[in-house]
Amino acid sequence: MTTIGFATIAEAPRDDVIPDIRALLPPDVRVVERGNLNGLTHEEIAALAPEPGEVGIVARLREGGETLLSHRKILPRMQRLVDELVRDEGADLVVILCGADWSALESPVPLVNPGRLFPAVIASLAYGRRLGVIKPSPGQVAKEVERYRALGIEAVVTSASPYTGEERLALARRAAEQLRDAGCDLVWMTCIGMDEAMREVVAEVTGKPVVLARSLLGRIVAELVAARQPARV
Repeated sequence: MTTIGFATIAEAPRDDVIPDIRALLPPDVRVVERGNLNGLTHEEIAALAPEPGEVGIVARLREGGETLLSHRKILPRMQRLVDELVRDEGADLVVILCGADWSALESPVPLVNPGRLFPAVIASLAYGRRLGVIKPSPGQVAKEVERYRALGIEAVVTSASPYTGEERLALARRAAEQLRDAGCDLVWMTCIGMDEAMREVVAEVTGKPVVLARSLLGRIVAELVAARQPARV
């Protein structure tokens, strides 16, 4: 039996994300989770906030809403989660549930790093086209524009938080209207917390192909798992 370990920057279990990914996997795959914020007090979570001038990464709070975290501050904690998933849970594959770059993490088993995976895939799809990007936080917009400019991609970037309950759909609609009016040819919804309901709104408004982060991640993981499964006859 293959075991997949999911490490989230937020709290586990990610019952808002994992069921969608689980549906893409073979039924005999074992899924285990670890959360960066599990067991922390409000004060301890606040201490992980980004410093002035640092672009934070958005994490869902189980009690509702979201918080911004410092990538630098949580990196050692994420390494510990990876270690636990491999050592204690016997994970054959580790998946980071965050679109930041986790190249600094070390793992004795394959590790899926969305921060490297996503830009490579999206840049190849968007080359020669105008890319629309939806980030979860307005503070991430400028850095995302720079990221794709460095890859030779003209990107129009806006934001819509997925962690605002039903309001997320109105936020997705406003973001989609901006991208539609900017003449984007392809839309990339970057946050793993963004769901199918948000994608449907964006697709309806823009009339363009929409790539959803959690779907892309889930399909990549499914391909990796398929390679490990015994052939069925």
